[in-house]
Amino acid sequence: MADILKALLQGIVSFFINPMLYLFLAGLFLFSAQRVKRERRSFHVKAYGMFNTIFRSLAPSLLAGFFASVVLVALGVSLKPGVFVLLGLCYLVSMLPGQLRFLSPAIAGGLTAVLAFLCPPLSTPYPLINQWIAQIRGVDFISLGCFLSVAALSEALLVLWCGARQTSPRLINSRRGGIVGAHEASQLWIAPMLVLYPSAGSIAAVGPWPFLPHVGSAFGFLIFPVGIGLAQLITHTLPKRAVQTAARWLVAIAGVLIVCTALALWLRLPFLVPFGGLLAFAARLALVYRAHHLRKTSPFYFTQPNQGVRIIGVIPHSPGEAMHIQPGEEIISVNDQKIKNEYEFYEALQKQPAYCKLMVVDRFGEPRIAKGPIHEGDGHRIGFLFLESDKWNHVESTKA
Repeated sequence: MADILKALLQGIVSFFINPMLYLFLAGLFLFSAQRVKRERRSFHVKAYGMFNTIFRSLAPSLLAGFFASVVLVALGVSLKPGVFVLLGLCYLVSMLPGQLRFLSPAIAGGLTAVLAFLCPPLSTPYPLINQWIAQIRGVDFISLGCFLSVAALSEALLVLWCGARQTSPRLINSRRGGIVGAHEASQLWIAPMLVLYPSAGSIAAVGPWPFLPHVGSAFGFLIFPVGIGLAQLITHTLPKRAVQTAARWLVAIAGVLIVCTALALWLRLPFLVPFGGLLAFAARLALVYRAHHLRKTSPFYFTQPNQGVRIIGVIPHSPGEAMHIQPGEEIISVNDQKIKNEYEFYEALQKQPAYCKLMVVDRFGEPRIAKGPIHEGDGHRIGFLFLESDKWNHVESTKA
């Protein structure tokens, strides 16, 4: 037991000395700060705080990493350090555009599988690099396929369960120069995934485990930070529907990797794993292009209503959230007084400062009444973010 704990400790150390971890953390802080800046530019207020954005990714990241690690260790997935060096370099390449949408295990992992398959017998003056190259050339593609499949499935499930939470509302210029609303689904998860690596370690094969063939009989532990990014500017529908569509696409990508890995194991054709990695790489880039195409060609969802004002977002823990108003809905009257713009909304609100009665039209065109108390001093802090450009709002003209 002491030997296993020592191996686990060494794995934890490998996680914290990995430079990719700190690059991902720096990216998380940077994108969180940019999100707050964009919300202030559009509405002169932030919908979510910077540290709220950072810490909300912590629990899903750890849960995804834990369950992925259980599966990987149970299967007996074993990869040498040189393969993770290549994976880290491929992640660096995916980060060069500076956009979260390219930070994906399907992109970095797919590129890793292809490069490992094509890696020539290089020699350098540096023994450590030569050792890494030898490890890459001798990679166990079945183990690599299992690792990429689990990482891709983790990405799909994180996007499905958490991708639509706390999307960021924005005001942008439409293609015709008008003001429209948009939501950006922007997330970054860092999932620590534990795998075995062949060594003269204290973890020995037991009975039929590890289940994968030709992975060795003695192992150590290594924990690699898998970066999973989501960045989609949604203009054509509600955020949840767009994110769920993207999640189904990612499930299909994970399915391709799983099928290719299973066939490679069954038919004893290791080249099917890099082939699956190439398909995953292309499909993930196609998902990025699809989101861009929809943004350029589809009708806008958050447009100016014929009457009243449209809600683009609701600030958490505000009186507006307590009244269950949803993004995309219209408010046509306040305290039985019809309104046409944000100024009239607050003017009508002040006539009954202790109570608020709203006539709301949902996205299906059905009216309903929303009521709630308004405490003294709430005023403009009721929590609604409106689709209305005024002298305080700065509209982004290049993002539609």
